[in-house]
Amino acid sequence: MNKIKLNVCSLGDPTDPRNWSGTPLNIIKALESRGAFGQGIQTGKHPDNRLLKSLLFRAGGLYYKQYSDIQRGVFDRYIKSRGLKKALPAHSHTLHMGTLDMPFCRKPAKQKHYLYCDATWHLWSTQSTNMAGYSNRLNKDAERLEKAAYNQFDHIFTISEYVKTDLIEHYKIPAHKITPVGTGRGVIQPFYGEKDYQTIKILFAAKGRFEDKGGPSVLAAFEKAYAANQNLQLTIVGQNNYPQLIDHPGIKTHGFLPIEELQELFNTHSVFLMPAVNEPWGLVYLEALACKMPIIGLNQNAFPEISGYGSYGYILKDITALANLLTELPTKGKELQAKGEAGHEHCLKTYTWENTIDKIIKVIESQTL
Repeated sequence: MNKIKLNVCSLGDPTDPRNWSGTPLNIIKALESRGAFGQGIQTGKHPDNRLLKSLLFRAGGLYYKQYSDIQRGVFDRYIKSRGLKKALPAHSHTLHMGTLDMPFCRKPAKQKHYLYCDATWHLWSTQSTNMAGYSNRLNKDAERLEKAAYNQFDHIFTISEYVKTDLIEHYKIPAHKITPVGTGRGVIQPFYGEKDYQTIKILFAAKGRFEDKGGPSVLAAFEKAYAANQNLQLTIVGQNNYPQLIDHPGIKTHGFLPIEELQELFNTHSVFLMPAVNEPWGLVYLEALACKMPIIGLNQNAFPEISGYGSYGYILKDITALANLLTELPTKGKELQAKGEAGHEHCLKTYTWENTIDKIIKVIESQTL
């Protein structure tokens, strides 16, 4: 077997557990356990000409007529790819946590670059609820640069089949260059005790992007369901402004909670609800499954895959269907228990960072023999 050392490159510090829900750090730990980790690299922190960076940043803002998210434009990506190219040794293997430090103006001949991909720009930009501030020029350049970056990667590892399909159909990336590898789980630990599926306690957890994650749909559907059945309980947690924004007799709200208190919510609630309109994957779904909660979401993104196409939860088409389901949950105790226990077993067996890294290493080593 050809032993490789794989660098991990991300926008934020890859060793910071707050970066992308700890995904880069979890990947690093799994690589270290196999003796396959090279170095962690923070995009944009490479030695470079500071004056050039400042000038190109200002030029990007003027060119795109906006200063927000211009990292998706040509100027900022040029800076990052140039710095990355200089920081890496000639013979190296690097796993990128995103595309914003690519494409290279000229790809290094002996460096190998791979992508761990949770979403494409096409999927994100067409589903996000917050795209009004993007200029047409930036949107057009972002799409072009994404395609160029995808074509420069030696292999792309997607979180889901859903993203693989978009890479093939929209960006025309050959299927043999893409391998779905899934993810591990987040910080919430599995729950092994007994669950109460007769008292319906519904949990919605979102640390941001309330609209993208279906917050308005949750509120609308719960209000309808609660009018029909006032035994339902909903807990919303994740942002400090939730208690000020939401006032309903059947809803308890929390801001950011210490991990111990958040864990207790996962342990004591019976159903997890997140009808996200723009959530490429969602580690929180896996955390819910690991705590024996059936998951409820919409028939889009990767949710059907995560829910086992309904084996471990409920796939719904709209708010009306969601309200009807919430109303009926108190009559589904045995069904909820079956889905919760099946999802728990499947999740713990399937979604580990070790499994993900084993798949990645297997593909890379097969290409470097």
